[in-house]
Amino acid sequence: MDRNISTRLRRRGTTAGLAWLASILLAGCGGGGGTALPAAGTTFPLQTAMSALLTAGVTRSATVSGSALYQGVSVPISGSVTLSILPMTQATVLFNAQTATYAIFSVSGTVTVASQTLSISSSQQTYFSTALQPLGYTSTGAYCVAGAPGSYPATVQLGDSGSIVSYACYSDSTMSVPVGTESLSYKVGPGVSSTTVTVSLIDTATTTSGQTSSSEIDNYLLSTGGTLSLSSASLSMTDSGVLLNMQLTLS
Repeated sequence: MDRNISTRLRRRGTTAGLAWLASILLAGCGGGGGTALPAAGTTFPLQTAMSALLTAGVTRSATVSGSALYQGVSVPISGSVTLSILPMTQATVLFNAQTATYAIFSVSGTVTVASQTLSISSSQQTYFSTALQPLGYTSTGAYCVAGAPGSYPATVQLGDSGSIVSYACYSDSTMSVPVGTESLSYKVGPGVSSTTVTVSLIDTATTTSGQTSSSEIDNYLLSTGGTLSLSSASLSMTDSGVLLNMQLTLS
């Protein structure tokens, strides 16, 4: 998923980065919370499941809620959006001089802030090696490149966590103007049954001065059989002095 809500749908990483007030929206996910935990040592095929999700594509509707805070004044945010991942291309292209395939993530809909309704429409093209290693992504005003090809773990267990990939981001493909960095990591928590876990993909964007500009969490429900589905999302970011905290609940 980038750091501007209107240009970021990530993870996203499936993330990721989405990544909105006046053009912000994307998100992460809610999370599991089931009481029945997997048996110790139970593994879940994250890499295979992610590959299947990107290959098939998906379209989901979501409601938006949250708040915007500016100079001590908080106003509510509400709305509805459609999140889509187009099926990953079977053809290969070059991205930053590397052979890659890509998937297009998009978001469209409306968000209401303090009685003002904003239209949302944006997309992000995320590139992967043929082995599903994240290589980078492009969107309006962002060209982000992995310092080294990232990797989704082949399998995960409850309690696992770690890094997936780190990006250096520029204003365009000339890579002459840095705009910050971005990192994608994961954490595995309880699912909704003994055969599921929640895989949270955590995307953190940092400015060139080292300040965190946004933090996004995309929660995916993963089963032992390899089914992966986005369940909810959250995004916290500061834009033009406005602190945004948003939640996406998928239907």
